[in-house]
Amino acid sequence: MSNEATFSKLVKSHLPVGAHWQRIETGGTGTGIPDVNLCYEGKEIWIELKLVKGKRIDLSPTQIAWHMKRTKAGGRTWILARHTYDGVRIGKGDKIYLWEGNQAKALKELGMNCENSLTWEAPFDWEDIMKNIFNM
Repeated sequence: MSNEATFSKLVKSHLPVGAHWQRIETGGTGTGIPDVNLCYEGKEIWIELKLVKGKRIDLSPTQIAWHMKRTKAGGRTWILARHTYDGVRIGKGDKIYLWEGNQAKALKELGMNCENSLTWEAPFDWEDIMKNIFNM
């Protein structure tokens, strides 16, 4: 199982009760579509899950374009990234970062130097993470 798949399961396991999660498989969909579509209490959002690689976040040009177009149209999109210091396990020093989708281009260009919306250190405050994702 890839680290991104593990991250996906970790996020899914901390969703609020009643949230609907749909993992998007890119083989049969358009290019650039984020990994996850979520809906909770009438709020629909899209999340691109990423792993921090050194000081960069790998976003493809089609992913950047999708986020920019969707946010321009009023959609709610996020890029949620995990930086692990100890492989796939949650270890001391692990962090989760959350950027709004309209920051996708800057995030690709600046990597971890891009201003992020929020950062959490392990142990993660999942209630706060979800509160911010769903703007509750």
